[in-house]
Amino acid sequence: MTEDIRKAVIQAIADNFLLPVYGQIVPQGGRKPCFTVELKGLEQKRLLGRRMARKVSFEVNYFCSETKAAAAEGLEVADELYEILLIIGEDEKFAASGMKHEKTADGVKFTVEYEYHILIDEEEAGLMERLEYNGKEAVGYEEKYIQQRTAE
Repeated sequence: MTEDIRKAVIQAIADNFLLPVYGQIVPQGGRKPCFTVELKGLEQKRLLGRRMARKVSFEVNYFCSETKAAAAEGLEVADELYEILLIIGEDEKFAASGMKHEKTADGVKFTVEYEYHILIDEEEAGLMERLEYNGKEAVGYEEKYIQQRTAE
């Protein structure tokens, strides 16, 4: 599911900007302006029963072109990213639970978080076996007790 969200983030950016979008870091010789999308963190907590809640955080970096208007360009891109990344996905939609941005020396660092729930398959634990200690049963005396009561 996390990979599906990452692909949806990359696709949303690529559909709205005519710039290269790299999956992790800008490769050597990569053109600017461009975007990078990195998975920054994944949190998981257990809910009731078989349910789990996951929160995945992505960092989208925008590297400005080498012009004097780069600061204004970065702020425009950040404003557009708020709208573009609010709801992503084609078949399955994901809504952002948190977004923020900050200006960097060479562009904008934009952080977006998505939350989703999953169901896990739990294995059924087998019954505990009888414990024997020094040749005697230490647990499970109730069978003997029931046999003695029925014999009386």
